Amino acid sequence: MKSLQNISKLTLLGLSLLVTFAACSAVNNDVETLSDEDIELATQIIGESVSDDNSGIMSSMYDAVSTVGKDGISYGDNRNKANSDDNSGRGRESSYSYTYDPDTGMHTLQYDRSVNKNSFSKSISLLNTYIFKSPEGEFIVHPRANADSIESVAFTGNKSGSVNSRRGSSEFARADTFAIAGLHSTSSIVSIDGTHHGEGNATGYTRDSVEVSRDFTVDIEFLEVAIEKDSVEANGNLEQGVTGTLTYSIILNKTVGDEADNQVIEGTIELTGDGTALLRFKKVAKVVRFSLKDGSTQD
Repeated sequence: MKSLQNISKLTLLGLSLLVTFAACSAVNNDVETLSDEDIELATQIIGESVSDDNSGIMSSMYDAVSTVGKDGISYGDNRNKANSDDNSGRGRESSYSYTYDPDTGMHTLQYDRSVNKNSFSKSISLLNTYIFKSPEGEFIVHPRANADSIESVAFTGNKSGSVNSRRGSSEFARADTFAIAGLHSTSSIVSIDGTHHGEGNATGYTRDSVEVSRDFTVDIEFLEVAIEKDSVEANGNLEQGVTGTLTYSIILNKTVGDEADNQVIEGTIELTGDGTALLRFKKVAKVVRFSLKDGSTQD
């Protein structure tokens, strides 16, 4: 089992960010519209918070529907093997530790993921918990060996780390809580109820040659999110099988050059089932489509 010092890394960034955000006493929630700059920053935050490559919600979904044991994680088929073209980090787990509590039925995993390429790198520490149950509501002690018996899973995922790409650099702490049902072979649809909380900062972005930095908190709530098993089987990924709606709220603290501003940005995210999502804003009619794989925007 890793040391307590390593476990504390998962919360260190989050605690420091909470102090930072607490210092920002004035948050502008009265603005009747959003600037192009606000929309761009909010899109970046949501794209990173949701997408798989950036260790967002989609990455946690993959983890949540995997099976686990003392020997590692199985994502089904060959998806537990490292793919040189994949930025998710799955299959590159290191420093893996596992425990099981028979009294609560909880499986606890701690491990790291890293990816290092020419234009993309990330380093993530994760602490995940699972409670697997059968259709009869009994704990499943050996989920890898009894994957066909799993009907539901209660999942929590806590992660912290950093991502560097052409779009800039970001650091974050994130927490996902999912209640998943319909995993048994007798069901064609998997339902997911859940929440996401994230805190982070980003630098290295420019707009009209002016440097832009941002701190943020984001909260996301699931509304009728589902995974169609046939679509996942046909396409080999969750991004093209997941549908539903998420609501989000961002507290954005941005600095553009020498000017600072704080405000709340809210709206919805529609998961379309084709590997993308539609981002909508409460105060403007604009709709942005982004990739659930890497968070990039699409025309």
